[in-house]
Amino acid sequence: MSDALEVGDRAPAFELPAVYGYKAGETSPSAEEKVIVRLKDFQDKKWVILSFYQQDSSPEDTRLMVGWNEWNRKFKKREVELLGCSWNGVNSHQQFIEIYQLGFTLMADEYKKTTEQYGVIKEVDDLGEKRKVIERATFIIDKTGMIRAVWKNFDDLRNHPSAVWEFIQKEKRA
Repeated sequence: MSDALEVGDRAPAFELPAVYGYKAGETSPSAEEKVIVRLKDFQDKKWVILSFYQQDSSPEDTRLMVGWNEWNRKFKKREVELLGCSWNGVNSHQQFIEIYQLGFTLMADEYKKTTEQYGVIKEVDDLGEKRKVIERATFIIDKTGMIRAVWKNFDDLRNHPSAVWEFIQKEKRA
């Protein structure tokens, strides 16, 4: 998709393999095989925070995901589902969730289709070599599937979730 997605656009549908995060009273995240998460699973039920990140367990993305985890309970109380998405596979996601005890779902976009649809692939110069990476981005999608907010290129990874919370508080009617 060549045009960048904007507020008011319909969020592209996705269907991705995933690992559920920790749930209260359970000892580990989902080990079930073939968990698939679809955007349409939340239609008419919940808002969705879709957070794209580059790499499980990298220092920057760990800071971001741990930050999301600290706010996840508040999001759940407001009927907002938090989903993380990267190119890592489900095994990597499961380890990442277990190490940091993340309580939300991580989706595996190994074929890069969803990141392409959302326009979050960027090219970087890595020691003279061009390579593609995921641009850290957050999309807020309402119950109807409309994009309500987009954040890209945010610097404060640790406090980004609190900025999203403030937006949710203002925009989402209980």
